[in-house]
Amino acid sequence: MMTSRLASRAVNLNTEVHVAPGKEQISLGGGYAFADMLPDIGEAAVQAASVFRKTSLQYGPLRGLPELRTEIVKLLGEDGVQAAIDNVLIVNGAKAGIELALKLFIEKGDTIIVTRPNYATALHIFRNHEASFLEIGMDGDGLIPEELERKLNDLRIKGAAIPKLLYIVPDFHNPTGVTLSEARRRRLVELAGVFDFYIIEDDPYRHVTFGGPLLHPIHAFDNDGRVIGVGTVSKIFAPGIRIGWVHASKDIIARMAAMKSDGGCSPFIQYIVTSMLRSGEIKRHTQELSAELKVHHDTMVRALQEFLPELKFIPARGGYYLWAQLPDGMDCDVLATEAEQSGVTIFSGKPYFADRKTANFIRLCFSNSKPAEIERGINILSDVVKRLHNSANATPMATASASHFD
Repeated sequence: MMTSRLASRAVNLNTEVHVAPGKEQISLGGGYAFADMLPDIGEAAVQAASVFRKTSLQYGPLRGLPELRTEIVKLLGEDGVQAAIDNVLIVNGAKAGIELALKLFIEKGDTIIVTRPNYATALHIFRNHEASFLEIGMDGDGLIPEELERKLNDLRIKGAAIPKLLYIVPDFHNPTGVTLSEARRRRLVELAGVFDFYIIEDDPYRHVTFGGPLLHPIHAFDNDGRVIGVGTVSKIFAPGIRIGWVHASKDIIARMAAMKSDGGCSPFIQYIVTSMLRSGEIKRHTQELSAELKVHHDTMVRALQEFLPELKFIPARGGYYLWAQLPDGMDCDVLATEAEQSGVTIFSGKPYFADRKTANFIRLCFSNSKPAEIERGINILSDVVKRLHNSANATPMATASASHFD
């Protein structure tokens, strides 16, 4: 039975904290919100603090306010996912939902299926749970299901344990920016049934889109309770609000709720989010944010093509990031350090690999800085790359054996 996969082991997590860059730095690193577009929530906050104060300033329900859960159900329905409020749990941001899933499913030494590369903070959380990794490669359509099936069959033939969880960011993947194709979404659900694992679908960037139809979430193709969806308002509205949700089978939600130790997320903040959802303000804001970030993205793409044509990358259809492959022999740690000293913050690609060894990728974020700053930052980065080409600071390194750029 599927419930035989559920465990109740709890582990304390110490997640990574990214410090905001200094004023003198051009930020092309951390996935911060574009400050000029952070929403005005004053009216909703006043309502929460006055009209609803008898409940907003009290302890809240463990599973979250029914009003907010109802709005999340509506949001899921618009994406083609059928749910009731008993399928929804409110959490303090998406990472809290991921942590609850790990507490429920993962014992020390268990294996989690991850993409190569993968969201770095998720890898950090998984390591804190003392999990092992089964890495699956990616191409321009996302995770490669044929490779996953082959590796799982190999494990089964050897009599080895099959991983309990697969973790994936299907839309505008962090860090690569690519989107998992619909055919592969369907195939992942099929493989989850065949090999008896669950899928954590982490989808924070889904509605930050630059045009074209959105694909249905993986959850929309799941009829067997295999998918655990994780959502948040951090990337589509405001990261400081720290409200996220998990949507899954009633059994999984009940078990996760029983494991929560926070006494329920802040009702005050939940009332604000509920108001913003009901009024359509979050949807309106996300549409405006998408239009703005498309300008940022296009600016970065043009700047890379002009100033750094030697970098390989795939333009994104949404989200916050571009993933770039460096010239042979250039170490991403060295480049990130030299860039920061020159006034541009970028992220080394090493933490995005489970083995933390692949050295010729960087993640570039276009969400935080203005278009003019992005262009100037890429220009500065170009100077750093050229300098390293002719400097002993660039330590020869082997390029990745496989990537979605090959």
